[in-house]
Amino acid sequence: MPSTRSRTIRRLWLLLCLTLLGCESRGTPPQGSQQGDARAARPPAQTVSTRVTDLPSNELGEFLVLEYHRLGDKEGEWYRSATSFRRDLEELYRRGFRPVLLRDLARGHVDVPPGASPIVFTFDDSSLGQFYVRPDGSIDPNTFLGIWEEFRRRHPDWAYGAVWCILPGADYPSNFFGERPSREVPREERERRIRWKMRYLVEHRHEICNHTLYHARLDRGTDEQVQEWIGAGEDSLRAYLPPDYRIVTLALPLGMWPRKRSLAWEGVYRGGKRYRYDVVLEVSGGPNPSPFDRAFDPRSVKRFIVAPGALERQLALYDREPWRRFVSDGDTATVTVPANRRDRLDPRRVGARHVVIGPAVGPTSAMAPNPP
Repeated sequence: MPSTRSRTIRRLWLLLCLTLLGCESRGTPPQGSQQGDARAARPPAQTVSTRVTDLPSNELGEFLVLEYHRLGDKEGEWYRSATSFRRDLEELYRRGFRPVLLRDLARGHVDVPPGASPIVFTFDDSSLGQFYVRPDGSIDPNTFLGIWEEFRRRHPDWAYGAVWCILPGADYPSNFFGERPSREVPREERERRIRWKMRYLVEHRHEICNHTLYHARLDRGTDEQVQEWIGAGEDSLRAYLPPDYRIVTLALPLGMWPRKRSLAWEGVYRGGKRYRYDVVLEVSGGPNPSPFDRAFDPRSVKRFIVAPGALERQLALYDREPWRRFVSDGDTATVTVPANRRDRLDPRRVGARHVVIGPAVGPTSAMAPNPP
């Protein structure tokens, strides 16, 4: 009869095997896809601990939420070329910016290396050029997502993904990244492809954001209509997400608020179902104050539209006045603030984190606003 120790060792070994099997399990990819692609592209955990810039830690500095829409060679407010997007990633990385998710940043969890500045990328309207799966099952390398994942493979400390603000009920090609309607593609195939896309984003540390069902103007609806538009978008996304995944971000279509502003983050629809968001995205506005700053409002997060020349000018400003930037100390359990900014700290948002007072930065007066 096996000893108690032997039985314990066998149980531990069985538990380890089951855990490893569970980690490898995935859903069925689109027809023709290579399952190895998803495993190879999955990013590693954040492990870089060396300081990425020589800037002093300043966790009361501002952060950017970048806003992209369509991929296209004719650049404008709503279009960015593949060449320019690749350059954006390279320039931001070289200057010490690293991506984070809104679901983390809004609660003060800033998981970037020391000396790095957190930055959020948002992609609105779920168009074909953002995320396209080719007939062989691979992700088109010339889409926003394809460019992102290739960049991440070359830079392991580009560890997190982006925030994808999806329109599940919009017309082609802005419905779930260009999915054809059921009358053109068998419903089972269409749903399998959508589910695979959503699972890919979640498993690769991206974030799903509700942009309403079909980009409805919330300022033109009744209270009941607003809640239905937002709630229907929530339901249509959740149908393809893991059961335990919570959508925490809503992007306002065209930046238009409902007449009852609170309905943007909380409401009731379809006979008593509820939605609730921690973050509401504006359509523009520039940089945001630190999530530890008294002025930060997660229900009105400003965005920075990446129009021609706009990001370049903002980065040039940061080169001249680096004290404006949020610069991480690399420790999610501490908040390092400059001595001359400590009065801006919001104790409620700091929570149980340890506060470290660092050297003063920038002007001795209150932090100046961005120049016009």
